[in-house]
Amino acid sequence: MVVDRSWEIADAPAARPVRAARMVLAVSGPGGAAVIVLDADGDTFAAVPGLPAHLAPETVSLSSDGTRLVLTARQDDGAGPPRVVLHTLATGTRQEFTSDDYLRAALSPDGTHLAVLADLSDGPGIPGVGDELAGIELIDTGTGARQRLWQAEGYWEEASISWSPDGLLLAATYLTLDDVLMTVVLDRTGKELAAYAERVALPGPHSVWASGHELIVYPEPDDESPLILIDVRTGGERRFTRRTFDGYLAVSAGRVVRPGSAPGQLVTTDLDDGDERPFLTIGPAVSIDTLDIVA
Repeated sequence: MVVDRSWEIADAPAARPVRAARMVLAVSGPGGAAVIVLDADGDTFAAVPGLPAHLAPETVSLSSDGTRLVLTARQDDGAGPPRVVLHTLATGTRQEFTSDDYLRAALSPDGTHLAVLADLSDGPGIPGVGDELAGIELIDTGTGARQRLWQAEGYWEEASISWSPDGLLLAATYLTLDDVLMTVVLDRTGKELAAYAERVALPGPHSVWASGHELIVYPEPDDESPLILIDVRTGGERRFTRRTFDGYLAVSAGRVVRPGSAPGQLVTTDLDDGDERPFLTIGPAVSIDTLDIVA
């Protein structure tokens, strides 16, 4: 597993295709933005070539098998509506799905469907002016067919969407009209199975589910913000401990990835913020816009 050891990126990795990746980072630094993957075959880092010029780095994630990137991007000239892009790491080939409404996407574990967060508001984006709707569209990656799966009054304030490991459930976080952050759980028909007020899921799609029925979230607003494990079958919650207040970046195999004490350093801890271990050192100094781990 990626979180079982420590890694170092001392220099900017060379851009090259890989068959599959175990981890992806979107970073920004003095040299600009880059998307870096951990090669699943050689456990070495590589920059991803041939990505759209105007990608949104906070939206980058991996498919569950590590062979494709999922991201959103403006058109190559920087104008026009956003598009959801599926980028095959080995070949650089792309599938693209365009809409004015698309904000973030997650690919189902079997690769057959994209669940896409959509801003369905009919208005200027000012609270109270027009119909403010947050929604999810389901896109068949084989045919391109699109289905409105779910919608609710509100906004995409904390954008997060993820599939459960078995592909049977979806979780998404949005802001209600009453300014309450809400995480909902849906089945594949769009039926809302549960809604958790003031509970926020991490944006990385592989950081949200501990199992097919256990959701990892954190409370908001809450200055301490410890992680919470919710059993979506029973609604039962297990609240963990928070000892430091650096932001959560990812959760994988029962360990949390967060910033360390030095610039360019990441560490892992258990869910109770204990057993701290070095995880990743990256230089020169860059900011990490997103981190997604699949293995």
